[in-house]
Amino acid sequence: MEYLKDKIKGLFVSSLISSIIMFVLGVLLLIEPDFILGTISFIIGLVILVPGLVSLVDYFKNKYNANLVVGVIACILGLIFIFNSEFVVSILPFVLGIYFIISGISKLQYGLTLRSNQIPNYMRAIIASILTLACGILLMINPFGGAIAFTQVAGIFTIIYAVLDIYNACFIRKEMKQVIKRIEK
Repeated sequence: MEYLKDKIKGLFVSSLISSIIMFVLGVLLLIEPDFILGTISFIIGLVILVPGLVSLVDYFKNKYNANLVVGVIACILGLIFIFNSEFVVSILPFVLGIYFIISGISKLQYGLTLRSNQIPNYMRAIIASILTLACGILLMINPFGGAIAFTQVAGIFTIIYAVLDIYNACFIRKEMKQVIKRIEK
């Protein structure tokens, strides 16, 4: 039983931390879209470019052909991310959408678990999960035209997601404590 309590606490804490981070990201996307896009693109570019450069150096030291191919491709992609933030904008809605969809499905499973255990108010968790799923689907199918407009809308959706996720985490934690009490009886 202690394991279950620890697992619920761990899930709650990790969900709360990720939701707070997503909320801050959403606010930044909303009020500073240019800066955020440039920063995200630059960081991703560096993360791709540095291993590419390491592979190229390794190739010239050891003449291992796979390192040449990996190094060249990684360097090209890294430079694209660093100098072309529009590329990041074109994939960001899909990445966020996929994340929201996965999270929504996961939280929906918790809501359905609450329902199957006949916990009152399970519908709140299910509704919050469905709204999270809807945000993810909307991000994937309608990413809007302009980078700034998209970024601000993504910020709004990210804030909505974070608020729904915090609510859902608190609700699920409270209701799961009731499930544990029932099991312990």
